[in-house]
Amino acid sequence: MSKKKIFISLISAAVISLSAFSASFAAPEDNTQQTQETSASEDVSGENAATSSEDTSGGDEAQYSEDNGSSAASSGEYIENESLTVPDTSHAEAALLMDMNSGRLIYGKNIDERLYPASTTKMMTGILALESDKMNDTATATYEALKDITLEDSHMGILIGEELTMTDLLNGMLVYSANDAANVIAIQVAGSIDAFVDMMNAKAQELGMTNTHFVNACGVQNEDHYTTARDLATLARYCMQNETFRNIVKQPSYHIAPTNKYGVDRNLPSTNLFLSTSRSSDHLYEPCTGIKTGTTEAAGHCLVASAEYNGISLLSVVLKCDDLDMRQNAYSYIITQGLFDMAFNNYQAGILASPGNIVYDSKVAEAKDDKRVTLTVDKEVSALIPIGDDISSEVQSSIELNSELTAPITRGQVLGTISYNYRGTEIGSATLVAANDVEQNMILHIFNIIIGVIINPLVFIPVILIIIIAFIARSRKRRRDRKRRIQQLKQRRRLEDEERFANTDRINSGHELSRSRSKGATSRYSDNKTRR
Repeated sequence: MSKKKIFISLISAAVISLSAFSASFAAPEDNTQQTQETSASEDVSGENAATSSEDTSGGDEAQYSEDNGSSAASSGEYIENESLTVPDTSHAEAALLMDMNSGRLIYGKNIDERLYPASTTKMMTGILALESDKMNDTATATYEALKDITLEDSHMGILIGEELTMTDLLNGMLVYSANDAANVIAIQVAGSIDAFVDMMNAKAQELGMTNTHFVNACGVQNEDHYTTARDLATLARYCMQNETFRNIVKQPSYHIAPTNKYGVDRNLPSTNLFLSTSRSSDHLYEPCTGIKTGTTEAAGHCLVASAEYNGISLLSVVLKCDDLDMRQNAYSYIITQGLFDMAFNNYQAGILASPGNIVYDSKVAEAKDDKRVTLTVDKEVSALIPIGDDISSEVQSSIELNSELTAPITRGQVLGTISYNYRGTEIGSATLVAANDVEQNMILHIFNIIIGVIINPLVFIPVILIIIIAFIARSRKRRRDRKRRIQQLKQRRRLEDEERFANTDRINSGHELSRSRSKGATSRYSDNKTRR
């Protein structure tokens, strides 16, 4: 092997060894860049923390169960807990009960069947109005807004040219289900009803309501105006996050003072029989907090309702109910209350974690004295749990840190998230924050910086290239010098040979001259002797 190849091999081996050394020295043992599933009681004490999964097979089984339930509910019936006694839902084409906070499905029947929403449509109209910049406006009712309103429609008697605040219109629409108010709102917000309908459909897509399509702002019957129980539940959960919306839909009635066109007060009772006794006293339901009714001949009786009791928040949707009256045969209310009572009687609100409870701890890179950081949640996390279930064994938690934890860390610093799952369904989540400070080891920090610079490709590669180029240049110079020395040696030998040959010639010439002279002398001696 050539010296060049040996040199490059040595450089490569040194680099690999240096990288491995720096990585093992600087990195903490915990691989915090990956999602971490851990028991809340592992290494630390967390009284209200849920146990997390260490075996992914359990999560897979739970997910499979959830998928089966969702699929079954799409075209049939699903119940989360088979031990529950479900009320008779035969008078509803579709029905749904879920945990309002998490969106977890507790009961479902035909939840993805496309049906007509009737006036439950007004939830979308209401939330778009609240999210617009028009809520401080006073709107003037136009012919365009009122031209299609008939005496058979639900309306509050708005007159062309009448001036009403957006607040009065919104309350009239959501409490009294006034179609005329919905149309006036639509024009005030978007300029036209058609433009507003485009906003409604865009919002539906944004929320993931994939089986919903709107063609008007109030829910009057149209074959192309449809939705599903699941989509309405998605919309209702979104709307109920808005405080103004929540406060409006829980009212038993609303009062509007006289206007420029309407000379007397309007007292508008809620169409929700759970909230108001003005239409019927048979269904007043104290836990009810809203939300919206809807009725047409094609849609039947529809009810999207919410209720709260003992820390439990529920959402129900029933569509196409065959109500016969507002009393003993008001099936939309009977079914809804039955679903609510089933959950209230069989579930409890379990606290999964509270601020201050340690849910996890982790090593920290460059920490002084190898101090660990403890993590807690930024808010209380509670969830709906069947009565009798052990929270610590039934609920799993999954922790994901934002990145590798590196000192310094300050108390309250956001470090990641934790999510809680019950039988494969997420039932709660919270932000993880540091519960203690962690100081930085400056010596280790500086060392890591140096190592980082050394192994940084932007620095390391050019340095290696320079070394290789210098090595090659040196090798070439050595070869040139060696060649030059060889040539000089050859030349010196050639000169020495030439000088030696020249000396030999001179010696030979001297010998010849001597011999010649000797012969000449001998010849002269002979001649002289002869002459004598």
